[in-house]
Amino acid sequence: MSTPTARPFVAALSVDLDGQRAKYECARPGCPHPLEGPVCATDRIRAANGALIPRGPGGVAAFVAGVKDHHLTTYHGSTR
Repeated sequence: MSTPTARPFVAALSVDLDGQRAKYECARPGCPHPLEGPVCATDRIRAANGALIPRGPGGVAAFVAGVKDHHLTTYHGSTR
C-alpha cells in the first residue's frame, strides 16, 4: 500500500472565531503580493451612494468566499 504524497502548504486563510476578521497569506515562492487583507467587520467601506459604512460580517464572509480564487487568478494566472 502506498502512502499519499505530502503536499506542502502554499497558503493560509485565517478567520477569527467570531467571523469578524480574516486574512489570506500566500507562501508560493516569488509571490508578488503575499498578503490579502486583513479585513475586519468594522472596516469602513464606501457604499454605492458614497457614504462610508461598516463592512460588517457579511463583508468578511464575502472576502473569505472569494479571496483564494481572486489571489490565484490575479497573481498566479490560475485558480489552483
